[in-house]
Amino acid sequence: IHLSRNNFTGTIPETISGLDNLELLDFSYNHLHGSIPPSFQSLTFLSRFSVAYNHLTGGIPSGGQFYSFPHSSFEGNLGLCRSINSPCDVMMSKGSSRSHDNNNGKFGRSSIVVLAISLALGITLLLSVILLRLSRKDADDRVNDVDEEAPLSSSSSKIVLFHSCGCKDLTVADLLKSTNSFSQANIIGCGGFGLVYKSNLPDGSKAAVKKLSGDCGQMEREFQAEVEALSRAEHKNLVSLQGYCKHGSDRLLIYSFMETGSLDYWLHESSTALRWEVRLKIAQGAARGLAYLHKVCEPNVIHRDVKSSNILLDDRFEAHLVDFGLARLIRPYDTHVTTDLVGTLGYIPPEYSQSLIATCRGDVYSFGVVLLELVTGSRPVEVCKGKGCRDLVSRVFRMKAEKREAEIIDATIREEDVEEEEVLEVLEIACKCIDHDPRRRPLIEDVVAWLEDFPVESVEEE
Repeated sequence: IHLSRNNFTGTIPETISGLDNLELLDFSYNHLHGSIPPSFQSLTFLSRFSVAYNHLTGGIPSGGQFYSFPHSSFEGNLGLCRSINSPCDVMMSKGSSRSHDNNNGKFGRSSIVVLAISLALGITLLLSVILLRLSRKDADDRVNDVDEEAPLSSSSSKIVLFHSCGCKDLTVADLLKSTNSFSQANIIGCGGFGLVYKSNLPDGSKAAVKKLSGDCGQMEREFQAEVEALSRAEHKNLVSLQGYCKHGSDRLLIYSFMETGSLDYWLHESSTALRWEVRLKIAQGAARGLAYLHKVCEPNVIHRDVKSSNILLDDRFEAHLVDFGLARLIRPYDTHVTTDLVGTLGYIPPEYSQSLIATCRGDVYSFGVVLLELVTGSRPVEVCKGKGCRDLVSRVFRMKAEKREAEIIDATIREEDVEEEEVLEVLEIACKCIDHDPRRRPLIEDVVAWLEDFPVESVEEE
């Protein structure tokens, strides 16, 4: 629901909390007053929320998805506060003290105490804002620092190309021409911070160009993450980064073009069903790409957004991992990196919401969900189904406990001449990957070994 910049007045309707499947709610830049309804904490699918620049007051809900929303979702409301880092109780006691003084017609000692506390808090908050802005400036400076191995261009129009790109001396003008000035007709995909365009390069080859947009700080972090991760990584099961460019406020990333599209499309949108042997080949390739990131690439990389739409397929249905905007480099001997709660609903490991620590076994969980998609043909979250059937992981564990796991195998697989036992073995591998306890999950190299026990020939899909 996009309702920003409509000059709305009044309070936010509490009845919106009845929209169980709501994923986005934007009330920014209006004239709303009152508080944020606490019942919004029950909107478990809400992934984007903004009430910025209104006249709201009171405490920001701390339950449900609200702990993951950034400060920018609430800025511009001087009366809003977070109870976890702002003196909501003091603010409310201040208001009640004033009311009490007005009713009695005198300025009591309690009012003086409250006023003194408020003044002290105001000075503290002002100093905190100044320090926060200084720290953000330092962070932005670090983002723009030159990387030793893959220096970001200081020129706004120079494109940095890697050896994997066959097109030499590519310019921004060439990119504009090859994408029809980033025409809507050339859009072939979208990510969290930008669209992906098909590009017909001057040498006759094709490329995919991601144009990053959105929140400036987050856009820079995604841009830096992709360049840092993919400039070091080179593997047949990773999409190749051919070049990148800073052009004014735009950030452009140039990838090799995957003609066949994404695994998500073939599983959930295509009218042609993938054969079991092709699904196995895709699973093996994606697992090998992830194992390379975790163990071989230096420094190691945690992807943090493994999902079927981030597995692209070439003309031989070979899998290629893509979209490293959330990736984090992990140094030797480190076991994890601290992180924000990021990822895609249905693929996020359960421990991320509790510890905000990203590990390689978190990627294994997400890959296990992809394996479930390959076996069942179902999406990780089916919002159009009943509450008991929406979550694929929960449904699989329930059916497994009831000894009915064979019933969740994709019907198109059952129509093939495939041994049911083989499909159930892959389902068992997936269940090991999605174990709620990350310590019990296998390493990705173990998953690769298990999947390669199922030999597949070189297969192509018509």
